[in-house]
Amino acid sequence: MKVMNQVIDTYCDSLKLSTIQSEWRTLTEEASKDNIPYHVFLERLLELENQARIERSRQTLLKLSRLPFKKTLDTFDFQRINGLSKRDIEEYMNLSFIEQNQNLIFLGPPRVGKTHLAVSIALEATSKGLKTYFMTAQELVTSL
Repeated sequence: MKVMNQVIDTYCDSLKLSTIQSEWRTLTEEASKDNIPYHVFLERLLELENQARIERSRQTLLKLSRLPFKKTLDTFDFQRINGLSKRDIEEYMNLSFIEQNQNLIFLGPPRVGKTHLAVSIALEATSKGLKTYFMTAQELVTSL
């Protein structure tokens, strides 16, 4: 049995199935104890691996996005801005502008919440597996 465990761990390591490698023993014991069919056991194991990969991907996307902080729309004060309604911003949150290959740039005076809005929308996009990249106007001009 010990040799079989090592073989399974070796395969998991070789195939980069880190979550399966860490969880298969526990799930095997549960499946055996509860008389769970093989296909249900396999589905659970694969689901755990898939969910872990999705989460790691989101965390990587978040790190690469260079967001200065994490803030969502529920903490945004819509009274501070003129010319843009809550409804407009909520429309941007559905990310349809991305499907239309459009960019989104917020311009305005300091301290009105441009960065907060950009970060909120970027967090939503990242949570859906999309790549985002945050830069200030100064960084944008410098890169040109």
